[in-house]
Amino acid sequence: MIDPKRVGEKIIKLRQKNNLTQEELADKVFVTRQALSRWERGHAVPPVDMVVELSRIFNVSFDDLLCLNESFEVNENDIFKNHDRQLIINWIVSGKLKVNIPDIFYQLSPSERIVVLSKLRDGSITANWNELLPKLTPSELKFIGGIKHE
Repeated sequence: MIDPKRVGEKIIKLRQKNNLTQEELADKVFVTRQALSRWERGHAVPPVDMVVELSRIFNVSFDDLLCLNESFEVNENDIFKNHDRQLIINWIVSGKLKVNIPDIFYQLSPSERIVVLSKLRDGSITANWNELLPKLTPSELKFIGGIKHE
């Protein structure tokens, strides 16, 4: 998955390395400075045609610009720092990001907790239930009710 925040940071670094202002780069790719700013802040990812053009301007690969070949680690004290929340949740529930779920559970919003609990309930991911159960609210306990905890 593409992390908009990491892509934005990459665009900033490449733009600065090439001594371009936001306005100059925006003119080169025929977008507004505001659109470029949204990409750099990680609020949006450039459309495919813009990624191709930015890759050409900066002389980097498509994958490099989109940070697809880079691995990253999260700080378990703040798993969302410098990362898109939805990306982190998707990586946790897909098993691509290995974290100790009981240790990071308090950082999740109520809806994110339910997404993670549903994947734990169906066995898609695992966690130490003895550590996790005391951290659940009564409604979350009800949500996972009827499953066998290891």
